[in-house]
Amino acid sequence: MTDETWNNLRKKIAEHQTFPSVYMFKFILSSDNHKIAQIEALFNSENVPEIYLRPSNRGRYVSITVKQFVESVEQIIKIYHLASAIPGVMIM
Repeated sequence: MTDETWNNLRKKIAEHQTFPSVYMFKFILSSDNHKIAQIEALFNSENVPEIYLRPSNRGRYVSITVKQFVESVEQIIKIYHLASAIPGVMIM
């Protein structure tokens, strides 16, 4: 993603979200246990994130929804930025 894309995402989140609060992250990726573990590792276990996995009809892909308490828009952007570095992960 370009810097402009990240800045647009940051603006959108800031317009629609108040902080601190619970934020819902969404990702789609192949049903690869290693990649799923990498996504799960991005979240702070101290704040006990709620993680939901939903496989596609054929089981080739999985949708991951994570509800996590966040302090700022920068915390959200950081997680999305780290997730975007994992090959094949789509950020929703």
